[in-house]
Amino acid sequence: MSNSSLAFGIDISKYNTSPDGRQKPDFDVIAAHQPEVVFIAMRAGISWGYQDPWFAYYFAEAARIGRVRMAYHVLYPGESAIAQMDHFLRILGEIPYDQVPLVLDCELHHNQSVSTITQCIAESVRILTRRTGQIPILYSRAGWVNQYMRAADLPRVHWWLAQYRYALPYPLYTPEYPSPPALPIGVSSWLIHQTASRGRSIGARAMHYMDYNRWNGSKADVLAFVGQVPRAALICPVDKQPCPRLFV
Repeated sequence: MSNSSLAFGIDISKYNTSPDGRQKPDFDVIAAHQPEVVFIAMRAGISWGYQDPWFAYYFAEAARIGRVRMAYHVLYPGESAIAQMDHFLRILGEIPYDQVPLVLDCELHHNQSVSTITQCIAESVRILTRRTGQIPILYSRAGWVNQYMRAADLPRVHWWLAQYRYALPYPLYTPEYPSPPALPIGVSSWLIHQTASRGRSIGARAMHYMDYNRWNGSKADVLAFVGQVPRAALICPVDKQPCPRLFV
């Protein structure tokens, strides 16, 4: 599978803005980048009390340039799933959940048991599914999942899996890992592959590196997933040309 045939995206957090706030990501640069940045995932919060200070700005800017937006929450497996999901949804406010995929970032074990970690993730998935009507995405990597949780015990989720090439020394950039990523035990499909954590920063001078991602499909597949499929012009039955004022 060639990564060039898969829709490209990035994920960002407060670390892509300088501590003093003067060097924020330039979303116009992101909009002009090739390959096209089709989707942008932004960190909303952590556990039950932390909110990323730049989430609201990133979220608004991603909407301004017309990119598919995703929001992710870093899960603490030893804390209450209810409190954490309440916090996540409180940060998001009144957003169109059918157009903004929600992600649970699961890569911290905090010395919890496999049972506790699995239970926290599963309960978080159930809460998000029930309260938003959408099946969330679970971000992790195959090795972590196999060691710290039981994927077979989860409700239905979409998988966003990280797998990179061996990192080149700073300041070199590391090329993307070719898709598909390795799958955890018991998982048969993937939605997104995080292909690099040391890609060249796109429009964000505050950080040398940026995470790169590939969707398991084309831009049209991304838009279909979030219910934003472009309306197609009707074809006139007489001259077989598009009717410019009629759409379906």
